[in-house]
Amino acid sequence: MSSPTPQGVIHDLGYRPFTGRRQSTAAVAASLYVTSLRHAFGIGRSAKSKVVPFLIAGLMLIPALVLAGLLVQLNKMSLSDQGDLIAPLANYFGYPYWTQLLITIFTAAQAPVLFARDLRYRTIVLYFARPLSRTTYVLVRLAALSTAIFAIVAVPLTIWYAAALTTHVSKSEHTGHYFAALAGVLVLALVLASFSGLVAALTTRAGLAVAAIIVGLLLTSGIVTSLLGLACTNHQSTLGYLAAMFTPFTVVAELISGLFHQPTPTSSLQHPSAGWTIGFVVAALVWVCACATALLLRIRKAASL
Repeated sequence: MSSPTPQGVIHDLGYRPFTGRRQSTAAVAASLYVTSLRHAFGIGRSAKSKVVPFLIAGLMLIPALVLAGLLVQLNKMSLSDQGDLIAPLANYFGYPYWTQLLITIFTAAQAPVLFARDLRYRTIVLYFARPLSRTTYVLVRLAALSTAIFAIVAVPLTIWYAAALTTHVSKSEHTGHYFAALAGVLVLALVLASFSGLVAALTTRAGLAVAAIIVGLLLTSGIVTSLLGLACTNHQSTLGYLAAMFTPFTVVAELISGLFHQPTPTSSLQHPSAGWTIGFVVAALVWVCACATALLLRIRKAASL
């Protein structure tokens, strides 16, 4: 005589089901975006998590305040018309190029916060009311990191621009340079966020990700700077243009210089022709699309394990 087959039993533990209103997918994505942006600046995390982002944000303000102070002093000395003779006082897009070390450290420190921890611990701090696709998750995380990078550069630029408007410099010229610089900073933020997010997702360990991003950006920047100097010395413009495509800061600098007829941040970068400007547009798209696609594939593979 066979024994009865055991059957499962459902115990009522008294948990209450969710009876509130379920928000839309857009609301879920918006909540993830806000939380990610807050975490990029250490808000909602431990006190030590706020040190690096706010320290970098504070250091980024110093050059802008100095440049703004110079403009104001020249105005008091009735020398505002001489301000354009000093290149940094009107070259707004030179600002992210000159402060690329600080931007690199900020990006390297915050990208693992948004991408490495989730993959390593396979959990996030939010409880979603409905499923969120992996593509939306990656795009929202990238948008939050891009916004954080954009903010730490755009705020000093805006202070510098506001100080310039109080002087007797050419308002139209500075306005053109300012908005061209903002466009460049936006593209630069997208490139840096895509690249650093990919590296952080590949490593999944915060310390290793920080080192890999810094080494990757600074090493390529050093090699490209050497090649640019060699190209400038030997008058090999083609070599200089090709070399500039291999690091985010130079490819975006050449792109903005060509699109908006802006001065380049350094004399080793030459103003590109229309043909080379199209090439830099393609190079910037490759940086963003290739890194974002590889990041999405990495997230899908990690989630399927």
